[in-house]
This record gives sequence, structure tokens and C-alpha cells, in this order.
Amino acid sequence: MSTARIPGTPVHTVAKILDGLGADCVVVHDQAIGRRDARVDHIVVGPFGVLCLTGRHHRGPMTVTDKDCIAGGRRFEVAPEARKQAATVGARLKSVTGLDCTPGAAVVMIGAQLAVRAQPDGVTILTDDALALWLRSLPRGLTDVQHREFSNAVGDATTWAARSSARRPSLFGGRSSLSVPQARIEPRGAAQDWALFETWVRTGERRLYVHDPDGKCLAFYDVETSELALVNETVRGFAEAALRPHMKAEHRVRIDPSISKRTRF
Repeated sequence: MSTARIPGTPVHTVAKILDGLGADCVVVHDQAIGRRDARVDHIVVGPFGVLCLTGRHHRGPMTVTDKDCIAGGRRFEVAPEARKQAATVGARLKSVTGLDCTPGAAVVMIGAQLAVRAQPDGVTILTDDALALWLRSLPRGLTDVQHREFSNAVGDATTWAARSSARRPSLFGGRSSLSVPQARIEPRGAAQDWALFETWVRTGERRLYVHDPDGKCLAFYDVETSELALVNETVRGFAEAALRPHMKAEHRVRIDPSISKRTRF
């Protein structure tokens, strides 16, 4: 049985709070993240980004410094482990999605009375009473594309299989070499159907396009000129990850908001 289902455990206490988040958040509890029984208490994907959270019971005063937590003259080295877990989760998500992922880390001190002098680098330490408000206060940190991609990956059991090299079906149906037909190819029904990959040949142009679900062009790669056109800089990471198998290593990049007018319909 997962510890998230056992009342009184730190995992259960934090899980109850996280399960109250909105429908735009994906949450998994007590998740195995690799070999040697490595686990993380909670992973959350929301508009604010990807977070790895750990719950700890501590009754009484505790001081938070830029290094770690101190209580009763004892140092609790929770920050290094939290950073390690977040790095592992980020590496797994990148290996599956092809997108850079740098999860935030948080340690929830249940029942503690915190005196926060500073926060450790890359880690937020807070109480369970403050958790819900803190989550609501976080600014948006992901694009729609990143949010959906990471949400899909976190909820997919194959992401956390022992072999991190396992990947979900790609936008390209497994092809690794470029093949441009003489007519438009109908979009494939892929796991990432919100980011449609198509090849078009129009008026002598040989281009590979990526669109959003509404048919708006996000990016395209021109085969003849080795140029990658982006609707904005925000989509660059996703577009390069999606089109990398078909692009030359050396290619030009330009930002052109007008390409969003090139629709599929």
C-alpha cells in the first residue's frame, strides 16, 4: 500500500492538500523514480511548473537558513536530498519529452514553527499550513505546450520504468530520417495530439510544420534553407526538440510572429 493512503504519515498529510488542487494540475504520490528504491513523496505539474515535494514531521521551533534546517542544535540536511530528487525527476521528464525540465523542490515541515532566515538554493521549506497558499501564489512558469507535455509524462507509468531511455511514441511515428512527400500528409494520431506534426510541400517550398490544436502554426523548418522559423522565443525549446531528427545541426533561427497566420484549415 502506498504511504499516501496511510493516515498520519507525512505523505498522507501533504497528499490531502495537493489533491485539492485544480483540474489544471497533475499530482502523483509516493512515486518510484529510479533504481535502488529511490522514491519521491509527491510530483506536481501545474501552470507554475514541475514541483517535487517531500513531507517531514517536526513539532516545535525550527530555523531555516540558506544551508538547511536547524532545530534544537541539530542540523537537518533535507535540502541536498530534495535537490537530488528534483534533478532525477527532471532528467526523467527530459528523456521522455525532449524538453528541458528543471523541477522546483519543496520540503513541507508538518507541525513546525518555522523561523525563515533564508531559503536553501533551489529548495523551498515551508509548513503544511502554508502549502496551499504558497502554491496559489506561484507565477506561471510553463507554456501550454510544456504544461501538457510534462503532465502527460508524469501520469504515464512508463516514464518511471527502470530504464529511463524508454520514450513515449514520438510525433514522427518513429522515423529518424527526413522524407518529404509531394503532397500534404494527414496528421498522425499521436500521444501529443495537441502538437501536430505535418510535412507540406507548397509552391516549391519543402517545410516541416508544427501546429497547436487550433491549427495555428508554432514553428516550421525550411529544408532548402536550413532555417527554423518560430512564432516566438517561448516555443523554441519544444520546436527544436520536435524537429531535431529532421534538422541539420547547423541551422538559422528567426522569430516571425506572422507565421501564426499559416493555419492547417
